[in-house]
Amino acid sequence: MSAEQKTTRFVWPPRPIEDQPEREITTVSGQSGLLDVFETQLLGRTGLSFERRSRQLGWQPDAIEDYCVRCGGSVGPHESDGEGCPTCRRKRLPWQRAIRLGAYAGHLQVSIRDLKFRAWRQTGVELGRCMGDRLAWHLERANTEPSDAVIVPVPCHWTRRVRFGVDHTLVLARAASGQCGVPVRRLLTRRPGPRQLQVSATERSRNVSRAFQKRRFGRLQAPKLVIVLDDVRTTGATLRACCRTIRSGYPVESVWVVTAGVTPMRNRRERANRLEGAERSIPVMAVQEN
Repeated sequence: MSAEQKTTRFVWPPRPIEDQPEREITTVSGQSGLLDVFETQLLGRTGLSFERRSRQLGWQPDAIEDYCVRCGGSVGPHESDGEGCPTCRRKRLPWQRAIRLGAYAGHLQVSIRDLKFRAWRQTGVELGRCMGDRLAWHLERANTEPSDAVIVPVPCHWTRRVRFGVDHTLVLARAASGQCGVPVRRLLTRRPGPRQLQVSATERSRNVSRAFQKRRFGRLQAPKLVIVLDDVRTTGATLRACCRTIRSGYPVESVWVVTAGVTPMRNRRERANRLEGAERSIPVMAVQEN
């Protein structure tokens, strides 16, 4: 096998397209290559995997200043500080830090849905590696060793795994673990009930308030940090329920949450701009009337 055919180590952020060696999807090897072949030949995948599509589009994860590290929501310049942003500053959250790759839209949204509903594991592995790379950066900033933390994926019910053929959060968690060195612990189970997509946003907190429970034979030796991992955060109800179950069932010092995507707050900036425009129009209207 030539050097060009060997699978290279995942690098994030990706190098510019012109710096990448030209590789066809069929000339791959190793576990990632087998997943690619399986999905393209047997599952009928026609699109590029997450890593290749990211290079093609020039996509990169959000910078630290693009979102609030307390709640994970998008922020503008100088909207967030050490105590959060205007959206979360007065809220009590069951976690200390929120990490994300980006807003749940565009390329990231398509990739998450490919994993979640089409069982494209190669896309999930590459998404998870990117999440693991961001985790490693935050752990270094927090002076925390990977051995002092554990990743806990948000569990899905077994009926969902049977229906869609994949435990998507477990795929993300294992790939992230391989990238950052933090071990995965499946400490939670999920009771049967309506999925979050089947209920309204206002009912999601109630829907998951008792959906999660401590795994019967779960063991945890008091780590400094538990990192709860999910694919998408919409209202945050699922992550809050998981974090509270972790805190009540295990001796932990700190809890973080990490998601691939965060659903943007609908029309928050549009409403602010509309109100600002309305206020500016009042004096003009008064002058015209006079």
